[in-house]
Amino acid sequence: MLSEKTRKVDVCLSPLMIDLFDLKEKTVVVIDVFRATTAMCVFLKHHGDKVIPVSSLDQAEFLKKKLDNNKYTFAAERNGKIVESFDFGNSPVSYDGKNFRNKSLVITTTNGTKAIEKSKKAGHGVLIASFLNVGSVVRSLAKNFNNDVLVFCSGWKGRFCIEDTLLAGMIVNKLLDYNFKYESDSAAMSFNIYESNKLNLMSAVEKSAYMNRLNLVNDIRYCMQIDTMSLVPSWKNLKFEDKFDFYGFLAV
Repeated sequence: MLSEKTRKVDVCLSPLMIDLFDLKEKTVVVIDVFRATTAMCVFLKHHGDKVIPVSSLDQAEFLKKKLDNNKYTFAAERNGKIVESFDFGNSPVSYDGKNFRNKSLVITTTNGTKAIEKSKKAGHGVLIASFLNVGSVVRSLAKNFNNDVLVFCSGWKGRFCIEDTLLAGMIVNKLLDYNFKYESDSAAMSFNIYESNKLNLMSAVEKSAYMNRLNLVNDIRYCMQIDTMSLVPSWKNLKFEDKFDFYGFLAV
């Protein structure tokens, strides 16, 4: 049984800041609301076996050539668009309604998979969160772990993103009910931004930089749904049949 000690939750607002945090004693929760971590959750919800995020396009293209296309689906996104020769990008809508049973997803994205790569030093696991599974992620952090938590916002090319900050603030808010506390300004700011907008989260992102840059209204509305699934993607070290060794996420 986990102890009732008070644990801390912190927020990293950008991958450019992650080296300021000691990850050895933390569980890291990676979020990329628009759209990578949302898409990964949708893939797993639709019976996908595992998600293998890779940070570079070269890695994705290499695996696309080497792995069995009957067992793997390959996705690549850069600057909001699907990379040529890949069937999927990071749009969660494109994964919705499909059956990925017995398939694994190899995916690289502009921001989210790079943040996951930077999370490797987490001493107590890495989880993936979106608005779609936020309640389940929070309950898992509270009940299945016994250490401090860092919510890691993927942002956009190193910059702050309002949508990731809203989700970070929501996670902080919910963890307070489980005997967590926060001390940093980044956690306080995320909490306050969420509290100020929680009655209408969609309104808070309608004038976001992401909306202005790509105007993907259907994707954004999809990503802002709350608690539509109960799975928690959790990091595992996966050995492939041809001896490749990559980080991967399984739904638990």
